[in-house]
Amino acid sequence: MEPLDTRGLTALRAVAETGSVAAAAAQLQWSQPTVNHHLRNLERALGATLLDRTPRGSQPTTVGSLVVTRAVEILGLCQRLGAEVALWRESQAVPVRIGAVPTVGARVIPRLHDQLQVRPRWQTRDEAVAGDRTDILTAALDVTMDEHAKLVSRLESGDLDLALLVSTDLDRTWIPATLNAAHLYSERLFLCVPKSIGEISVDDHGRPDLTALVSQTWAFSIDPGDAIDEVVRSFCLSAGFEPRVGMRMDDYAAINRMISAGLAVAMIPESSLSTDPDITVIPMPLSDCRRDVLLVSREARPQVRVRHDPIVDAHISAIAEVVADVRTVTRQWR
Repeated sequence: MEPLDTRGLTALRAVAETGSVAAAAAQLQWSQPTVNHHLRNLERALGATLLDRTPRGSQPTTVGSLVVTRAVEILGLCQRLGAEVALWRESQAVPVRIGAVPTVGARVIPRLHDQLQVRPRWQTRDEAVAGDRTDILTAALDVTMDEHAKLVSRLESGDLDLALLVSTDLDRTWIPATLNAAHLYSERLFLCVPKSIGEISVDDHGRPDLTALVSQTWAFSIDPGDAIDEVVRSFCLSAGFEPRVGMRMDDYAAINRMISAGLAVAMIPESSLSTDPDITVIPMPLSDCRRDVLLVSREARPQVRVRHDPIVDAHISAIAEVVADVRTVTRQWR
């Protein structure tokens, strides 16, 4: 097979996105003959027809759809390669791709960034042994904030190196066997309700009487598998009712405003509590529920390496440095 030209992949992706060669040409700021030229070269190299062309536009064939999927991956890798080389050239920094659920990321990532700035630059093990001082490296964070399911998927696909996720005692099964989860610290959960509801009784074990909230509207996460939501649902079902979900959002500042206005009740982690006097805050027993913050990574697999790969070595070293600094900055909350 002929070597593939990424311009053909770029043209095919643009046609798939826009629905026609003319629209693809406008998007890419190429001429239509140029787009057609690269499409023909790609079809010749692969030995397959990739587009169904009609007077109303062009759509990928069945095999064309497969090529589009791979084209998105390949072009994404090319873009990332360019960014990584530029980062290396400008500051000899090795990017580490870390994801986080927003509430944990907002708390940990800024401190992690500061910690990395004061860490001495380092060498890969082989360079240090050889006394090579030409490449003194540092790690750079490439941060993604997203919901659990998407972060787990990106970890499994190799699109992320690490992720800061949360779980509860009731919610451990979401971690696939291909991933490793290390506990960093635990946060207490607090039941937050409008002051206007009045006093909520608490039993001898510190558990609030949730039956007082049967008619209230709960604020749940956008993520349908959110760990805290599962805790709430479990406690409400034990009290004899299904919680009535009236809003879904992941911005705890906004949720606190809704509670203060009397529009919702919610379970809030300690790091996101409000000091609003119109909110009653009731601590939940740690023995019953808490939010565990986890550092999740892909399972390390033994690799047979036939040659020294300095890029792989640098990436492994950078990930190790970030892991060490995550543990350092989260130690204060243990």
